[in-house]
Amino acid sequence: MRVPRTSSARRQVTAAVKAGRAIRPLPGIIMSAQVRDDYRAWVFATWMWRPSAIVAGRAALCLQGVEGITVQSVDVLLPYTYADRGRLRYRRCELPPELVTDRGHGPVVVPAAAARLVGGHGDRAAGCAALKQRITTVSDMRQARALLRYHPAARKMDRVLRYVSQSPWSVAELEVHELLRLVRITGWTGNPKLILHPSGHERGRICHPDAAFEAEKLALEVASETYHNNSMAFAMDTLRARWFAAEGWTQMPVTPVQVRRDPNAFLADLCSRLNSRHRPSELPWVEYTGRAPFWRIIDRHEKEARWWENEAPLSQESEVW
Repeated sequence: MRVPRTSSARRQVTAAVKAGRAIRPLPGIIMSAQVRDDYRAWVFATWMWRPSAIVAGRAALCLQGVEGITVQSVDVLLPYTYADRGRLRYRRCELPPELVTDRGHGPVVVPAAAARLVGGHGDRAAGCAALKQRITTVSDMRQARALLRYHPAARKMDRVLRYVSQSPWSVAELEVHELLRLVRITGWTGNPKLILHPSGHERGRICHPDAAFEAEKLALEVASETYHNNSMAFAMDTLRARWFAAEGWTQMPVTPVQVRRDPNAFLADLCSRLNSRHRPSELPWVEYTGRAPFWRIIDRHEKEARWWENEAPLSQESEVW
């Protein structure tokens, strides 16, 4: 609630703050200490303090329907510089009116722009969640980028748009998609809507493989523990495998850990199932870097040096014994 400077309740407010029953998130605003961990309380406090303040980031996505992501801090856009307070992170930024909407209590950034902005700051999980839940689309994000051509982080947002160009539903899928682009594997689509019609079934069965090679009828599945860790997920995975098999498709499952630890073995297995026009003439040697752009091509001399460092001593030892 707002407490004016001339309010007769200022003494009671001061006593409540000292006793730990209330906090002052912003000048002239008082908030119950019981809701200090609820991001929505910080959002409403911001709007009460500055009705024109624009909520962005994960908070904006959650307010517009994205589920399953946590909000540790609330990003707020202002036309001037302001110091962070509590869970509020203020950024100096002005957006075109087309990228701002009103949720009934105050302005928020539309999902397409919110996903791009958080992605530009390194938070790719929130954008993937928005794509998976159909809160936004890659097309919407491209339109948002066109309106942000003069934004200071424009280059970072272009990189984000490349990462999500095939609609990845998780960071693990995003990394695999980027790996396929890096080594120039073609003929695939990320998370397409496949309607399978096996014989004897009138209704189609809808599946969304993480990457589909339709010419080879190969469905690449990135089996992350985050989404494949319970009995319901196991049952759905089994059902999807049966549906693909009935239509003549082959599923190729891989875990994020397997790809990150040995991407070259994964790529070799994948290329063994692809037509020659969809695989490179020679696979480069790559390694996982742990941060964007996630993968690095190793040149031949570095590859040979690593082989002599790691493999040669083992082979010599095996010959002696």
